[in-house]
Amino acid sequence: MTYAQRPGGTAVARTAPQAQTGQWTVRRGGPAQAGAAAPAPMRRYEALVLQPNGDLSEVIQRAPSHPVFESAFAALARGTIMATEEGPIAVEDLVPGVKIETRDAGFQPLVWVGTTTLAPQMPLAHMPARLFRVPVDSFGPARPMPDLMLAPHARLLHRSDKYRQIVNDEAALAPVTAFEDGYSVIRVAPVSPVSVYHLAFREHHILRANGLEIESFHPGPELTRQLGGESLQQFMSFFPHVSVPADFGRMVAPRVTVEEYENLVAA
Repeated sequence: MTYAQRPGGTAVARTAPQAQTGQWTVRRGGPAQAGAAAPAPMRRYEALVLQPNGDLSEVIQRAPSHPVFESAFAALARGTIMATEEGPIAVEDLVPGVKIETRDAGFQPLVWVGTTTLAPQMPLAHMPARLFRVPVDSFGPARPMPDLMLAPHARLLHRSDKYRQIVNDEAALAPVTAFEDGYSVIRVAPVSPVSVYHLAFREHHILRANGLEIESFHPGPELTRQLGGESLQQFMSFFPHVSVPADFGRMVAPRVTVEEYENLVAA
């Protein structure tokens, strides 16, 4: 793969995976406010997108440092290993079009890669910059293998009969922050900027990051209640392969909040 330097110092790949023959296009945009309240701090977000016609698009914008925006970009830290049809590949080297192994649907083509930078001087949504280290075997043999570093918006697939009390299922997607205990999941404060990522497909999937089950990106059914007007429009502009929130499709597993998880554990 070769790279070219675009104006403003952004390096973009000229060639797509062998399965793709499309061309690169770039969309850039300005800031939008996150509602009627005081404007949120702004953050730079980037996305690579596989268009339905096979072209690869790059979206680079500054947008609010708001939990809804950040949830699309801050799940996997640089160095996370994903199982692909071509073998293990680090998340920072993934390009849309590569086929990644999913739990239920075999190898599926990656459609969207989002990234932003987590830095000590730029907290996430007014919270301290933090990552979460998951040591080897924390959730069972080779779960993960090797150690895994997750960003704050990662969700893990967790199984418990207790989940049936609230989601009518024995498995649910819980935020990595719910598992923080200083032993199996350890909070880490980065001392220098760290690139963080998220991955999306044409449908919602369960993936394995270093062998640990996590979800691909899905904004959830509450997106239109969380954002509206220009904020929703700007959020959707990062996903030019879909037209409306409903195009993200159904979710393959229910979600629980940190509070719901803690209440179930304590019960």
